[in-house]
Amino acid sequence: MLKCIIFLLPIALLSINVKAATGCVLTSNKSKIYTKKNGGAGSTDYRTTNVSTATAGCVYAQTATSCTVGGSGPGFLGDTTILNCPIDDYAWLILLLFGGLGFLHVRKKALN
Repeated sequence: MLKCIIFLLPIALLSINVKAATGCVLTSNKSKIYTKKNGGAGSTDYRTTNVSTATAGCVYAQTATSCTVGGSGPGFLGDTTILNCPIDDYAWLILLLFGGLGFLHVRKKALN
């Protein structure tokens, strides 16, 4: 149990320090987020440069606050770290991980 805590403690501490950047997500393309503003701090217009694209099958989560990109199309503010991804695509990886951990646990018990 102590090994698990020692392993997970640095991960937990690193996740606390993560600072998400907000940007504008267009309603026509939710897999891209624009993070650089055209104006000052109060501006809701974002530049067409400085764009991040979500990985395949994922889209950026949006808020209710509206914004625009380059004066075109409507969009909503989003967060660069919150992605909506289908977990079913990774079920095989989760099964493989927990199956391996179960195998190691049973093997360790059998050797004792």
